[in-house]
Parts: sequence; C-alpha cells; structure tokens
Amino acid sequence: MSKYYRSIPLIAAVLLGFSLTTTADAKPTQVSQYQGNKQLVQGLYSRDLDAASYFQQGVMRYERGHFQEAEQHFRKALQFDPSITMAYYLLGNALFEQGKTELATEQYRIAIGLNPNLAEAHYNLGLMQYRQGNVGGAISSYQRALSLNPDSAPAYYNLGLAYDTQDRQEEAIAEYQQAISLKPDYAVAQYNLALLRAKRDETQPAINNFQQAVNSNPELLEGHYQLGLLQLKQGRLEEAEDSLKKATKLDSEFTPAHYQLGIVLAKQGDFKGAIDRFRWVTKLEPDHVDAYKHLGAALIEDGKYEEAALVLESAVQLEPTDALTYYNLGVALQQQGEYEEAALAYQESIFLNPNQPQAFYNLGVSLALSERQSEAKPFLLQARNLFIEEGNLEKVDELDEYMQELEKSQINEFEDTIPPEVESEESELIESTPVEVTEP
Repeated sequence: MSKYYRSIPLIAAVLLGFSLTTTADAKPTQVSQYQGNKQLVQGLYSRDLDAASYFQQGVMRYERGHFQEAEQHFRKALQFDPSITMAYYLLGNALFEQGKTELATEQYRIAIGLNPNLAEAHYNLGLMQYRQGNVGGAISSYQRALSLNPDSAPAYYNLGLAYDTQDRQEEAIAEYQQAISLKPDYAVAQYNLALLRAKRDETQPAINNFQQAVNSNPELLEGHYQLGLLQLKQGRLEEAEDSLKKATKLDSEFTPAHYQLGIVLAKQGDFKGAIDRFRWVTKLEPDHVDAYKHLGAALIEDGKYEEAALVLESAVQLEPTDALTYYNLGVALQQQGEYEEAALAYQESIFLNPNQPQAFYNLGVSLALSERQSEAKPFLLQARNLFIEEGNLEKVDELDEYMQELEKSQINEFEDTIPPEVESEESELIESTPVEVTEP
C-alpha cells in the first residue's frame, strides 16, 4: 500500500430492490392459454351469422396483433349479439394491448357476469386490478381463477407477486414455489423468490434461486447481477466477478453491474481492471459520485496520483461534505509532493470529521514537509490522543518515534523523512437506490 494512503473501503454490496411487474407469459394476450374447448375460440359463438362473422374476423386480427381492428370487429359482433362471452373477454384483451386498462377491466367483468366459470377472465381481471393499484382485488381474482384452474403457473406467480407487494412474505414464497413446481423453468418466479429470500437474509437459498433463474433464462440480466451481489457478500469473489461480467455483457450500459464489478476487481487487487470499470461508470453517469471516489482510490493504488487528484476533485464537487474524499485527495496531492495543497485537503477532512487520527497524522506530516514544523506538532499530538482513545498503542509508539525524529532533524532534512503509512478504516454502508424492473 502506498505511503500515507488510506483507501476508500470497498462498499459492501447491497441488493437493489428490483420488483418485477407482470411478465410476458402473464399478460392477458395469449388466446391459446384458454383452457376450454378449442371450439370456444374457433367455433360458432352465436346463431346470428353477422355476429359470428365479425367475431371470427376479430379473432383473426387479434392473433395477427392488429388490436385496434380486432376491437372494432368484436364491438360489431356484440352489436349483433350482446351475449357472446368470449367476445367480451377478447375485447378486453385487445383493449389492454392498446393500454386501455380501465376499459379492459369493464369487459372482463361483463364476461365474468355472463360466465362466472371463465378462469381466464378472472385471471386477466386480476392483472388489471394489480396494474390499477387494487392489490386486494387482484388477490381475490387470482384466487378465483386458481379455484377454477389450479394448474395455472402464471396465476400462482402473480398471486405471489401481489402478496409480495403487501409484504406477506410467507404467502408469497408459497405461491412462487407452487408456480415453479408447475413450471420448473419459470425464471421470473425463481428470480422473485430469490429476491424475497435475500430480503429475509436467507443468503444461500437466495443464491440457489438466482442460479436457477439464470439457468432457466441466461438472458436474465438482473438475475446475474443480483447473484453477483450475493456472491460478493459471501466473499466468493471469482464467482461474483463471473456473474457480474455476464450482466455487463448482456447490457454494456448497465452501470450498477460495472460499478460492483469494479469493487470486486479492486478487492482482488486488480486495480487496472477496477479503474476501467469505474471510468466507464463515470462516462455513463457523470454524476455517479461513488464511482469517482472509488476510481480515485484505485488510481492511487495504481500509482497514478495526478489523475487520482483530478478525479477526487470531481468527487468533491459532486459531494462537498464527504470527509473521506478530502482525505484521499490529500493523499494523492501528498504523493505528488504538493504538501501545502495536501494539508488543506486534510484540514477540510478533519473539519467534516474530527475523529480521524490518521488525518491529523498526515496533516502533521504534510506541514512538516512544508517546513512548517511548529504548526505540525499540535496536529501530531491530537493524532496521538485519538490513537490512545482508540486503544491503538502501536500507532502511539510509531507516532512518538516519528515526533522524536522530527525534533532531532533540521527543517531542510524533513523531505528525507519517511512519512507514516496510514491504515484503512471502514466507511458507512452506502444504500443503493431501489430500481423497478419490468419484464426482463
């Protein structure tokens, strides 16, 4: 480790609060999911030939993805025969595909009124209610759908999601597990189950579920990312590196993965690799202050003191109240022989956090090297007092020896004095901002 340098502690990985909304196979768009007789989709729904013709044309356009035209034909069919249950159901689907959630909800209710045993209508009504924020109503609709069709994995998944939203964890886990038992490769159910277990600090079960999720869907970006975070939490650095690299390959601009990968690489001593990752993060997000902090620390470790100082000055501009950033800025300046500027940085760090014995120690050294020995002594004594309070007697002895040598030396010999090495300390845990992820 470089002289004077206290590295920014590598911030512990914190799970981002990803929350999946309804996924692709849980949307009310798949007519083929209807479990009734195929004649219900393809056969005759009305004795009125005009109604039957418009209905079939609506089905054809719906299946081709022409939802507005499908809507028009279903409405025409209902004008001729307002008793066609499936026309209301499919009209609801077509409206949903156009983003008309409230109108879709109305059509599902009408379909249920005509046929209370239409499981898919209850299920799709639940999806609409969930999207509208009526979680309790959605739960009731999913439960009714499952009472009619107990083999619907998407219904169990979405019921679990609704329970999850209400923080009913045990019930959510049970529903996710049921969905997975019916559909063993259900990646999003495995992913949400893993998130919930991670939230409960069940780290190893969560890792297992994330691993299952990415095995089921290797393109699941958030699965690789979250898996990497938990592996990092357990100190499994090589596995974390592999998982996070997979996430960055899936999306080269997913900054959280690059940032955490930089942390993993720095923990492994690969500072050049860490520097590349942190630089990329600052390019993607010029206001990512933590990336600047870590980039500055890694640059110091790599001996690039001038660039480190520039980077840390950027961090100071973004967050002018962080004592540790000023401290490391002092380190970078001191390593370049800019003792006066280093002293100013240490003083600012101490102003923000006066309980840093290392900052007082290095400030004293910088002042001594600036030929300001008389000013250095009070700061060195304060460092000594703080080390005593910490019970760090080894540092007290080291500082006493340093001060004795200063007293014996002439001012012009100070530049030949070897400044003390400063130990690292832990910083506060930095929470990651929760992110909502839609369909992976």
